[in-house]
Amino acid sequence: MWCMRLRLGLSVLAAVLLAVLLGLALRLPGGRDGGGAVLAVSDAAVRRVASEAVETRITLAAAGDTMFDRGVKAQTAAHGPGYPFSATSDILSRADICFLNLETSLSTSGSPIPGKGIWFRSDPSFANELLRAGVDVISLANNHILDYDDPALLDTMRVLAASGIRAVGAGADLAAARRGAVISSRGISVAFLAYCELAYIFWSYSYPKWFAAGRDRPGVAPMDEQLILEDVRRAKRNADHVVVSFHWGDEYVQIPSDRQIRLAQLVAEAGASVVLGHHPHVLQPIEVYRGAVIFYSLGNFIFDQRKPLTVDSMIALVTLARDRVVSCEFIPCRIENCCPRPLNSNRARAAIRDMARLSSRRSTVVWASGDRGRVLIPPGESRAKSERALKLLP
Repeated sequence: MWCMRLRLGLSVLAAVLLAVLLGLALRLPGGRDGGGAVLAVSDAAVRRVASEAVETRITLAAAGDTMFDRGVKAQTAAHGPGYPFSATSDILSRADICFLNLETSLSTSGSPIPGKGIWFRSDPSFANELLRAGVDVISLANNHILDYDDPALLDTMRVLAASGIRAVGAGADLAAARRGAVISSRGISVAFLAYCELAYIFWSYSYPKWFAAGRDRPGVAPMDEQLILEDVRRAKRNADHVVVSFHWGDEYVQIPSDRQIRLAQLVAEAGASVVLGHHPHVLQPIEVYRGAVIFYSLGNFIFDQRKPLTVDSMIALVTLARDRVVSCEFIPCRIENCCPRPLNSNRARAAIRDMARLSSRRSTVVWASGDRGRVLIPPGESRAKSERALKLLP
């Protein structure tokens, strides 16, 4: 008997779904006139359900600060070059597009910049490990890419290009650093741009070398509001989505600064769909603003720091349709001996609760779904954003 009831229930459910999809009126028993109530389905609802059922979608995976020097170098010497990605490469490679911030040069040349105190330079062979892990695009706009001066930066760009990995946020001059990259997957195009807040800092008066690119000077794209908004609007004319990476904020602080919040919201208003932050070495909130998803800091990813908050990490997963952000989730991770490892069970839920608490300050809802955190994107928010962005285009 229970089998018959189950089949009957499934048949009724199938009929309701079919009626919705076909735009029919379904008559249910119990109407006032004895003829049954009518479930009316609007043509607009039918068209939306049908279009979303067949629309193309892609997934962007993103993670934070990554380097292969110092403690990471020691771990790879002990366990092999693929060790840092051993617990996450399956996740990263399943995404249609994967992004990281590379906080090191890949070079054997150059000299340490005087006075800096901390210098990162990694073996060029690590480009192969990035490629094997599924990484497609990398930001070089950070405060370590020029630790070994211009030769190491230029080597890094050549090595990544030879591996087929796109690099953004740095170049042989300012125009190249601002240019960005467009990556297409399944017919959906995504433009990537990257900028560094620390571009105009130098560490020694005897060698006042800043990292900002100039008209004829290699370097990184500086965090100049006017230039950034120009670039975002230009990129939006040439791509379905714009992803903006910022190396910004205050180290070891979990609350974004006012300048971070202001700039993130400005680029969202200008047409960016996703903002990816890094540099604080700790996680910061997620915010949904006008249909754009803002990760104020993704924290460390492959790094050797050991202080409690610096080992908390995540992999962001954003699903994109051609005209909007469809959904957003993240996989909480913990870095153990320089290797990020996804959390599960109680440890995952605890990490998700922490992110929910942080993100509630930005009026964003985060909840646990199994071992993943999910981010609420209000219905219709991203469609309205897409329409506003189009109006901004000249």
